[in-house]
Amino acid sequence: MAVHIPMSLWFISLVDSITALPYVAALLRLVRRWSGRAAARPQDAAHVAGRTVAQAVAHGELRLLYQPIVRLADRTVVAVEALVRWQHPTLGLITPDRFLPAADHGGHLTLLDRWVLDRACADMAALAASLGHAAPAHVNVNLSAATLATDFTGMVTAALRDAGLAAHRLRLELCEGADLKTLVHAGPRLKRLIRRGVGVALDDMGAGSTDLRYLSRLAIQGIKIDREFVAGMLHNPRDHAIVKMLTDMAHTLGLHVTAEGVETREQLAALARVGVSFAQGYHLALPLTLPALTGALLAE
Repeated sequence: MAVHIPMSLWFISLVDSITALPYVAALLRLVRRWSGRAAARPQDAAHVAGRTVAQAVAHGELRLLYQPIVRLADRTVVAVEALVRWQHPTLGLITPDRFLPAADHGGHLTLLDRWVLDRACADMAALAASLGHAAPAHVNVNLSAATLATDFTGMVTAALRDAGLAAHRLRLELCEGADLKTLVHAGPRLKRLIRRGVGVALDDMGAGSTDLRYLSRLAIQGIKIDREFVAGMLHNPRDHAIVKMLTDMAHTLGLHVTAEGVETREQLAALARVGVSFAQGYHLALPLTLPALTGALLAE
């Protein structure tokens, strides 16, 4: 039997108070269930074609690409997100969905996060030195739930120190896979990094079950709206309503909003209409190697 929900009444009442955030999180879980979006998780294995992520780190097989994040108002590249790839000796260049389950199973996620953080900070420092004001304002680096459960402040400060990178040029993205307990435990460490100037944003907003409640517990700077909602907002009224609700709520809290996975100009126009300020996706720019990114920024 079809379920008909007066969405406007729900959202108007829910976003009036931050105390309603747990109920908004429950609403998002229900909408995802109604839309048939059960999260499929790949089978865990410690190896990918006979090789571990730890071996990939040790043998220099990892690569970083950078996807520009664009300000919608003027299409200026204001940031880049560091995206890891593995140049596997037998499989070729593979994406994280092929090896993150193995890293998780083998206990190598924090090792992977450390490698990405170190390389991204070094590359960002090189961009700032060579491009000056043409360089992006900051680089976004994802931290896994496994890393958030550790004392990661030393890892972050060491990466900044070794690269000679100013703290304000680094923004940490907290993965949606981290539960509320993990995020709350990480809160004091994140606050210390924020005081030093490091930015913090919640990634894949709406995809997890706890991140809305976390908005009221930490002085984060921004949110990133999950690509599934962006992909569906032109043909699914619920997705459109959720994107608008998250955008309005973030603006009320003084947070910047970035939409992920923008693949068409129609999506970009719809995002601009609901007030999203920043976006990334294949319509705007593919993930680029550092030399390709440098060339693109110089050509702007």
